[in-house]
Amino acid sequence: QKLLLHYGVAGKHSDYLVRSLPPQDYIRSEREERGHAKRAPFDHWADVAGEEAMARYIAVMRTASESIQFSMQVPAGLRTQEYQEAVLDPAVCFNADEPVLGLPRWVHDHTWAEDQRRTVLLDETVLTRTVGDCKVMADQLRHLASLVKGEESAAGGAVVRILPMSPVLSIHTAHWPAEVTLHGHRLVTSLGLFPSYETGSRAARTVSAGLREALPAACSREETYELLARAADAMERRTAS
Repeated sequence: QKLLLHYGVAGKHSDYLVRSLPPQDYIRSEREERGHAKRAPFDHWADVAGEEAMARYIAVMRTASESIQFSMQVPAGLRTQEYQEAVLDPAVCFNADEPVLGLPRWVHDHTWAEDQRRTVLLDETVLTRTVGDCKVMADQLRHLASLVKGEESAAGGAVVRILPMSPVLSIHTAHWPAEVTLHGHRLVTSLGLFPSYETGSRAARTVSAGLREALPAACSREETYELLARAADAMERRTAS
């Protein structure tokens, strides 16, 4: 209902959506959960409406007051312009997670939440996988290193950490999972073939636990900075050769 108000949805369409919500006294019980993912009714919502779905996903990630995210590439909001152009190339990008030509106009004006607390766990393959060319990747790694060096843990902003592959964690099997806090409520998001959102289910609790398990397994701030700086140097050497 808060999202409907936020996006100015009114009239018959709004009435239909509100009627489709579970009753206020709806209470989950274990016996209501079904399937291998252990989901009950209303736990999981897959948004398959194409460009509008991606616009909603971008809005959720930007509106969240807090997020913990695992990614195998540098996510939106932390990219250099050249890296973004490379990663959002239609030949490379399956789902554009930043506003591009073709997405609804309103999402282009949807800015990141002020003082958003964001933790990004980057798979260590980011250090060696080339997106664009070696110079583009070197500049992107240097940009991340500068963000890590300038972190202020007591303030809002992004905390970036490298997650080694050595500890095999449950989040490695998810599709770019994140746990976000939106309008005071926590939900799990993922971006596979299409955006999806989940709360309360055993599947969602497993993803949340996996993200929190990954935090202490990630490299420290100092280690992350050194890894990023060394990887940038290595990319620059490859450019020179």
